[in-house]
Amino acid sequence: MSDPFHILDGDMDAPPAFEEAVREAVARLDETAARFEALQSGVPAERYTDEEWRVIEGAAAELEEAVERAEESYVAVLYDSHAWYRIMESLQRITLRLQSAVGIMERARDRAPG
Repeated sequence: MSDPFHILDGDMDAPPAFEEAVREAVARLDETAARFEALQSGVPAERYTDEEWRVIEGAAAELEEAVERAEESYVAVLYDSHAWYRIMESLQRITLRLQSAVGIMERARDRAPG
């Protein structure tokens, strides 16, 4: 008799290995950072409102800080196995912040000047 409470498909793939998840998170961050940098250099600053500019500057500062901390974070993994979880959380937080800023930048790029 089959299990009536079995709601998951038995053919589902196993969750990704942690190393694969880290690689995917880094790839998403790299892709988002490249889009952010392209828009930052391509959209004139006068297109942004003061509030939009604060969000963009904050995202840029957070990205810069993350790059500066990256080496220290990976060294921390040698001594603290839980450091990977903090790295993943940081990658996700920065990616989301950049994606938000990219959305603002795209709207500013697309709206009529003036």
